[in-house]
Amino acid sequence: VAIALNNLNFAYSEDKNILKGVSFKVKNGEFTSIVGESGCGKSTIAGLIMGHLKGYKGNLYINGVETNSISEEIKMKNITLISHDSFIFKGTVRENLLMGKIDATDEELLEALDKVKLKDFILSEGGLDFKILEQGNNISGGQKQRLALARALLKDSNIYIFDEATSNIDVESENLIMEVINNLAGSKTIILISHRLANVVKSDIIYVMQEGIIKESGNHEELITNGVVYKKMYEQQEELERFGRGEVIDA
Repeated sequence: VAIALNNLNFAYSEDKNILKGVSFKVKNGEFTSIVGESGCGKSTIAGLIMGHLKGYKGNLYINGVETNSISEEIKMKNITLISHDSFIFKGTVRENLLMGKIDATDEELLEALDKVKLKDFILSEGGLDFKILEQGNNISGGQKQRLALARALLKDSNIYIFDEATSNIDVESENLIMEVINNLAGSKTIILISHRLANVVKSDIIYVMQEGIIKESGNHEELITNGVVYKKMYEQQEELERFGRGEVIDA
């Protein structure tokens, strides 16, 4: 088991209990998704695993060791978090990518860019010495996320956490990022936190959160057949997307 939560409770303040006795396991090499409405506690779990948030009650184990006992350095080496607002530094593309692997060759950097379909764009802008402005202001949001993903791939961690990594970006970039995530699944342990259920269909297991608790769990087929919360959310989103595409929806 890569990560285990046992009766995990967390509050940002005394009167704001976010996680209420959450228990689940993420197996090594498994593609796990955590879904639910905004504010249900999904990103809080990511923050606790990474050690960005402290002061939980219950147990949180990483590879069988309580996370409080694991140094920041070991966590950073073994777990990579890709969030919805990944930080891109002012400097060259090369400098940004080398933060993932300090001794990477130019060939390795270009290979990582190729995996996220950014290689041709970067080469057209002058290659690895292309200068990124403050907060990546001279590239699009989707390109920024893909650059952050290329950096994450170079790091080659055992565990990858994608926390709404595809929100607020163009559809092409979203599809490319999901393709990379699906390709990583199996060889790496993946935790995907997403409000968009179309992205979690291929997960080995999906945990459905509601108001700080795990309401349902299973794979997509099981949750569509036996679930209530997931099934309703999935059908509502599907209908909205069909409407967005201009398809006729039966009354």
